[in-house]
Amino acid sequence: MSKKIFYNLAVAEGKVHNTSVDDVHFHEVGAVDSIIDIVGSVIGLKKLGVNHVFCSKLPLGSGFVNCSHGKIPIPAPATVELLRDVPVYQSNANHEMVTPTGAAVITTLAEEFGEMPSIKIEKIGYGAGKIQSNQPGILRVFLGKKEKREN
Repeated sequence: MSKKIFYNLAVAEGKVHNTSVDDVHFHEVGAVDSIIDIVGSVIGLKKLGVNHVFCSKLPLGSGFVNCSHGKIPIPAPATVELLRDVPVYQSNANHEMVTPTGAAVITTLAEEFGEMPSIKIEKIGYGAGKIQSNQPGILRVFLGKKEKREN
């Protein structure tokens, strides 16, 4: 699954840089933290026994970010490419809310985007980004079992 996430990220990067997947060079995405994010997500889901992943609509930030290619708009072009056909909304955050790595992970793993299905919540997990902002960069994950539908 980690390889599939990296492949999907390479496809998006190749598309926005007009190059083949084989010629994509991961700069920021190749950093150790991105590798840990991708591989760690897959290991965590496996260890937790997660069989299905659902995701809410994703918030997009605004502004610009400096990267190896210079100054680029937020969301980054690879992020937008990965989020094709995914429900998103504009937030008032003046920073990146979804990174290319995050977009690759969630678009590869999630079966559905939108409203949360009816579940019985068993556990809750939180992760926080490093950016100080009025709109926190927090990831919240619910682990639970789908409620059975009554006829």
